[in-house]
Amino acid sequence: MEQRATRVRWGIVGVTTLASLLLYLDRICVSFASGSIQQEFDASPAAMSWFLSAFFWSYALFQVPAGWIGQRFGIRIALTLFILAWSLFTGLIGVVGSVATIIVLRLLCGLAQAGAYPCAGKAVRDWLPISQRGTGSSFVAFGGRVGGAIAPLLTGALMLWFAIAKAGPEFQPYEILDPAKVVQAITAPEQKAATDWFRKTRTKSGPDSDATRLAISLANANQTQLATFFNDPQSLPPFLVDLPFDEVPPDLRRRLQALDDSSTTIATSKETARRFWESALPQHLKKLEARGWRPTLILFGGLGIFVAAGFWWLFREDPARHPWCNAAEVALIHRDSPEISVSTAPPAESFPWMSLLTNISLWGNSIMQFLTNVGWIFLVTWLPRYLDEVHHVPVFQRSVMASVPLFAGMFGMLLGGPWTDRWTMWCGRKWGRSGPIAVSRFLAVSGYVLAVMVMWGWFGPRESMTTAWIAVAGMAMVAIATDLGVAATWAFAQDVGGKYTSAVLGWANMWGNLGAAIAPVVSGMVLGKTPALSDWTLLFFFCGGAFALSGVCACVMDATRPLTQFNAK
Repeated sequence: MEQRATRVRWGIVGVTTLASLLLYLDRICVSFASGSIQQEFDASPAAMSWFLSAFFWSYALFQVPAGWIGQRFGIRIALTLFILAWSLFTGLIGVVGSVATIIVLRLLCGLAQAGAYPCAGKAVRDWLPISQRGTGSSFVAFGGRVGGAIAPLLTGALMLWFAIAKAGPEFQPYEILDPAKVVQAITAPEQKAATDWFRKTRTKSGPDSDATRLAISLANANQTQLATFFNDPQSLPPFLVDLPFDEVPPDLRRRLQALDDSSTTIATSKETARRFWESALPQHLKKLEARGWRPTLILFGGLGIFVAAGFWWLFREDPARHPWCNAAEVALIHRDSPEISVSTAPPAESFPWMSLLTNISLWGNSIMQFLTNVGWIFLVTWLPRYLDEVHHVPVFQRSVMASVPLFAGMFGMLLGGPWTDRWTMWCGRKWGRSGPIAVSRFLAVSGYVLAVMVMWGWFGPRESMTTAWIAVAGMAMVAIATDLGVAATWAFAQDVGGKYTSAVLGWANMWGNLGAAIAPVVSGMVLGKTPALSDWTLLFFFCGGAFALSGVCACVMDATRPLTQFNAK
């Protein structure tokens, strides 16, 4: 009877996919917590911009050396150490006490994560036959998308849980940033000191109103006295008079309306009081969830120990040497390409750098990826802050909203492969590769156009949750459009690169991540520390413009002219 092949290869794909999921989970959780980090350290916009971009600098520049480490020392050793390293650095961010140290740790995270996908790609190549490599690669890439999508959800929920578990929902005195400015903001709130709905309420309050008298009575209050006042639900009713409830965030609205319910507990009432004041005066009061960012990052860092242990336990360099892999599975893996055996790997050849550097088509690909990431990186860096400062979305709802675009992008990833295959059948390889990329980039522009329309008030008050969801829909359009072009980008590299495919992919990916590194710095300069609505609008124009130029660059890509053709000339 013919021996039935074991399925160890899919276990290898599974544990590699888990590493990919952790990769993006640790990468994006820090971005989601960046607002709390900035507030705790009172960091400047420039410092936070470098904090968000530092990862991508080292990630981009270390990809080739990290790939060499995997080749030299083996995937089992290299990827296990990479997972442990980036997990350690992520956890340490939750321990250190300065922005400069955090920036250094983010650089180190980028160095460690740079080796993840080169090692994962080689693992898939060595463990799957040619006919299954596409499926295996898609699983690994999909794991990264899942990790990125769940990162805001998990981070927001854990930050809030740790914050309440640590000291309850009440304000602590240190969370009142400047007593004099807080009292001034309650008495006569300025535009950047308070939200629109609170300013409208105070404008309608007369000089003899209860709210005005309460505010004046706090004129000389210190941090402790203000914390006591804000923690008392009985202080809220005077400030609820003339409150425009249709503009108040729905979560806060429900909390306020439930205050008179007999079933409402004292703890819930105190949390409602806190939510009211931190939502009304976002520039002067620390948010509740800010207490929880440190233990959350430490927890995520600890998860890496288990993922690294699982990878080390299951993975082997050569399928023939795996104790669970039988001869039938080894034969299946090497059936289409026996030359991939670890012991019979072909000798390395020098890469034709001059051909790459003089190939206009490849430069179009590199600049396209650079500009694409300039436009896309907003989704994983500034989107949570935008939802907080412009739409005043509470932390849990904010975490859900920040996840939606990345979940939506998964559909673009799944549809992109058939899309470029169909284009190629219709138009040939040149436009079958460059066409889907160009069209997808112009589609992404429409997502930012929708966001600009939100900023211009076309869909109603910005504090409305409906308006916030429309903005998120625009960001989802950006994510779907971006991922629609991923398959065509990889197919272009395979068509042009031939036996140099991995190097061509790495070269273009380096430029893409340099774009991701530069974008937060430029965006931070546009926004400043307390951005006005016009600053957010300008940032959307900047990101949309990057996608438009990216689409133009895609038009010069020609998949019918392989790199070897240039090398021969």
